This record gives sequence, structure tokens and C-alpha cells, in this order.
Amino acid sequence: MLKNQVKKEVKKELETLGERVGQRIGRVVSSNTQNKGSELGKKAGKTMARQVERVADVLGKEEVTKEEQLGIGGKIGTGLGMMAKHAVEKRYGLLGKIMGSEAMISEGRTTGAKAEKILKRAVKNGVRRVVGRRKEV
Repeated sequence: MLKNQVKKEVKKELETLGERVGQRIGRVVSSNTQNKGSELGKKAGKTMARQVERVADVLGKEEVTKEEQLGIGGKIGTGLGMMAKHAVEKRYGLLGKIMGSEAMISEGRTTGAKAEKILKRAVKNGVRRVVGRRKEV
């Protein structure tokens, strides 16, 4: 239940952010296009929120071992976790809601390892497809 509430809050934040950006862009182009820019920005925010949800769902399903967390993905994730912790300490609200944890450094390491594992799998499958096509030709 808490996860759904966080998703709704993140979605609303991204919509609002998109709406504000669209409004500003519309104002720069013409004073008459402010509302249209706002609508377009809100749609872009909704699209971004959907993509964030999809990524969160994929990462949530992936399992990694302690050894996999020691790879390059884990190291990059640890660095990103440190930056996220610093950003949240500076009161960047949206990032804090997305991370949703006080242990951001270890969460970053786990997320980085998951991303590395997913990326490796995608590259392997892509190489297999390319090799398979070359054999057919």
C-alpha cells in the first residue's frame, strides 16, 4: 500500500513539474500558448511517471547476490547512492520519495547491480539475435 502511495506521489510530482516546465516554455514562445504548453508538459510528466514505474517494477523483480553487488554496477550504484543521500540531505523532495529509504548507499549498490545484470542479459540476447541473422544470410 505504501508503495502505491509513493508511486502516486511521484506521478503527481512529475505531472506538476512537466506542467510548470510546459507553462514556462509556452510563455517564452507566446503569451497565448501558456495553457497549451502547460497541457503538453503535464502529458510529458505522465509519460515520464509511467516509465519510472516500469523501471521500478523491473528492478523490483530482479534478484542479485552479494557477489553481484561487488561488480561494476554495484560500485556505480554506490556512488549514485552517495550522491542521492547528499541530495536528500539538501532537501530535494522528489528524489527522496523515489528512493524511499534511509540506507540510500546500500540501496544504490543493489540497484546498480540489478541494472548491470539486466543490461548484460539484454546485450547477450541482442548479440544472439545478430549472430543468428548472420548465419541465415
